[in-house]
Amino acid sequence: MQNTPQRFFLAIFIYLSVCAYTFFFIAPYSFTSFVGPAAGITTALVIFLGVNILLATAVATVLFCLFLYFWLELPIELSMIIITLLALTLQGFWAKQLILSEVNKQNWLKSRRDLFSFLLKIGPLISLVSAFTVVILTVIDNQSLGENLLFTFANCWSNSILFSIFFTPIFLLYQGRHQLSSSKRFFITLASLLAIVTIGLLFNISQNVQQHQRQDTFNNVQREVLQSIKQEIALTIEQVNSLSAFFKASEQVNKNEFDLFLQHVFQNKSSVRVFEWAPVVNHENRIEFERYFGNINEKTLEGKLKNATKRSRYAPIQYIYPSLNNGQVLGFNVFNNTKTTIDMDKVISHGDVVASAPVSLIQDEHANLAILFVSAVFSEKDVQEQNRQDHLLGFVIAVVQFERFFKKISPLKSDEITLFIEDITMQEPYILFGKQLNESYRHVEMTDINVGSRIWRISLGENTPWQMQEKNWQVWGMLFGATLGGILFQVLILMMAVYSNELSDQVTQKTRELILAKEKSEHENTAKTGFLHTLTNELKTPLEALIHFTAQLNKIEPHEQKSIVQNMELTQDNMQKLLNMVEDLSKLELGELTVNSETLDFYGFIERVDAMLKASESNTDKNIAFLIAPNVPHFINSDELKIQQLLIAFCGGVHQLFAVNNMKLSIKAHHHQNSIATLLFVFTSHDIETSDLTEKFQHFIAKDVASYSTEMAIAKEVCQLMGGDANLAISASGERILTVSLKVSVTSSKQQQTYQAEMFDENLNKS
Repeated sequence: MQNTPQRFFLAIFIYLSVCAYTFFFIAPYSFTSFVGPAAGITTALVIFLGVNILLATAVATVLFCLFLYFWLELPIELSMIIITLLALTLQGFWAKQLILSEVNKQNWLKSRRDLFSFLLKIGPLISLVSAFTVVILTVIDNQSLGENLLFTFANCWSNSILFSIFFTPIFLLYQGRHQLSSSKRFFITLASLLAIVTIGLLFNISQNVQQHQRQDTFNNVQREVLQSIKQEIALTIEQVNSLSAFFKASEQVNKNEFDLFLQHVFQNKSSVRVFEWAPVVNHENRIEFERYFGNINEKTLEGKLKNATKRSRYAPIQYIYPSLNNGQVLGFNVFNNTKTTIDMDKVISHGDVVASAPVSLIQDEHANLAILFVSAVFSEKDVQEQNRQDHLLGFVIAVVQFERFFKKISPLKSDEITLFIEDITMQEPYILFGKQLNESYRHVEMTDINVGSRIWRISLGENTPWQMQEKNWQVWGMLFGATLGGILFQVLILMMAVYSNELSDQVTQKTRELILAKEKSEHENTAKTGFLHTLTNELKTPLEALIHFTAQLNKIEPHEQKSIVQNMELTQDNMQKLLNMVEDLSKLELGELTVNSETLDFYGFIERVDAMLKASESNTDKNIAFLIAPNVPHFINSDELKIQQLLIAFCGGVHQLFAVNNMKLSIKAHHHQNSIATLLFVFTSHDIETSDLTEKFQHFIAKDVASYSTEMAIAKEVCQLMGGDANLAISASGERILTVSLKVSVTSSKQQQTYQAEMFDENLNKS
């Protein structure tokens, strides 16, 4: 992996593989569909291969965008590609910085807390970058600010999380072993890849179901719209044919009959605004027609009415129903003035109802589109094509306005479908209803129908792209269910590795504790063995003395036996002390020896101990100098008797321990919180130079202080009982030190006053 070209092409291959994965599993596909997975795999690659690999992801992104643009013909702008590259770079670099220490130290699998923190950083946290980016890209791509961008945000966020938390651990497991065997790493890799494919299949199945539902809804709306339009056109043609049949069946139709007939026709509500009858008038009959119905007019190119020019035949409008506000068109020459809208010769030759192109009608000071449905009426039912001009009676004209009808059948807002209708008979289409549909990422279907020899194109399209459409609870449930399920699956898989590491650490820790416990046990056994050996020797000495003195009693005179009896009594006292020590030691072992806490004048106590030691050492040349530090409290709460016992024990044996006569005892204090202090009794001697240290003394220092005498052993136990200890050491300068420590509580002002008052009363009573 040190070879840069190999890393570069490997990153491009992995990146394009993930993009291809999204192409096969996401439907319908759009430019924003690959951004979430691309951001997730970019995060994994940057963490695995470093920040320099962002160049490879940029090249791969451009290649995939070119594929989408030329192969799928998706509308992709350069600004969208730039924003995508910036988002991928930001997310990858941010992820690298967030988990830099965990990756370098390879401790992201050290514990469950570290694993959760690691997955949170590379998943939900950094995926917000790509999720917000997709929202921006969706707005740019659709050129509209939709109301349902939350699903787009959540979908991209979910995809980025899944790809990041699945691929990043796989890469890192092969970058560092993390104390996992090859079989475990292979199992995690295989399980993760299978999970990715499974989740992709679940998403694909869910999307296919959604698309089927989407298509069914669209088809239902389309079917209803087309059926309604065809029915309305059929009704209009039926009404025109009814009026045509009425004129065919009647030799002469007057205005009243015309109006009476159409009253029944208009009972069926339709889009017909006006019915008109335009008879064919020969030039020789023009004067007679104008005598009863007014002049035969025609419209100029400027839209003004004028008397019709001389023609062989005319088709003036004779009857209008309803006639309100339409009287001005009476006598209008249909034959001449509808050339641009509909060719009457075509109507004659067609023999059926013919529709015109849209025309503008001025209604209520507004221009509205209308369509003329025209049918030629012949004197005979079956007329040959070459004889139709001779048997032509006139034209039935229906002025139809479909706008109100189109609005009525237009899909509701809840359907999210837009209706667009146009007349495409000519090269330049006429828009009949609606606006031109936006086909970008929207489902659009077009249907062409024949309407009176005209071609109408009826188009239905979605208002908003699929990504921005409102989704039902099933879609949301599938999205969050698959996301949470994938995250939980990966967490459980990785938890196995974490648990393996934790077990390994626990085994190592327990092994270390067992070794320390064994060493401690061996040390204690050695100390106890030494103690028993010392105790045996100390007990053996007075026993041997008693045997010796008893043997002498039988050999000496009675007046000399007094001295021997006194020595026997002293020996008996020593044995009694040793037995008392053993009893105290047994109480310590059983935990029956307790420590009292009473107020004590510590300075006075030290003076009394000093006096006792000087009295016992009056006949020897051994002495101990007491030095008290200023920070030692005057009054403490502790067990005076036990402190006295351990001080006398250590003071009595320290001369023999150090093999010197002059000792110095320094008393210091170390204050803690909550009025707790540690008293330090430091025994030192400067009588012997460093170079004069004997092997015997060094040998003693290596041992425990309790092995020198029974009294010291018990004294050390008492120290430990009182929260302290006793230790031997040699300073850097070669000075031999015996340190004794114990914990006490500093007397409060109130307790001190109470103690001093009691002592004053006691002294007063004695005096």
